[in-house]
Amino acid sequence: MRIGPVPAVSVALLGAVPALAADAPCSKFSWPVDRELALLQASRVDTATGSVLTANAPLALTLVLAKGAALPTPSQKAADPALFAGFATLTVPKQGDYLISLSANSWIDAAQNGHRVDSNAHSGDPNCQGLRKSVRFTLEQGPLTIEISNNPAGRIDVAVTPWYWGAPAPQ
Repeated sequence: MRIGPVPAVSVALLGAVPALAADAPCSKFSWPVDRELALLQASRVDTATGSVLTANAPLALTLVLAKGAALPTPSQKAADPALFAGFATLTVPKQGDYLISLSANSWIDAAQNGHRVDSNAHSGDPNCQGLRKSVRFTLEQGPLTIEISNNPAGRIDVAVTPWYWGAPAPQ
């Protein structure tokens, strides 16, 4: 059986499939974020800046203008005084690697024992509705202060999740 030439439209559509998949929302992260996205889309605890939390549920952090925010630890990036900033403290249950995921474009710092913790990796997707960035930190057991700055909206959803087995190591 002889098959004739494939119409040009079919070839063009087949060639476009990988490009469409690569541009799908939430596809640009360097690691799987399904769990974090689900947490940020679920109900969150309304949290005022400066709060100390007893539970590590996803939170909706209310921020203040950066010029009035007194972040406990100096940030790695200068805050724009016209944008919003804030912080909350929660407890890391055990030492290990964690993802801190944010719903919107903002700068994030993590601090423990009065010192900023450097991130190991970060990933983001500006087209992902509800999850803008995810940053990996190696944290000690105990109090963790999450500091947000340069946020344009005055509110941000935050989820802290353990780095999980099976996820590819960030580059």
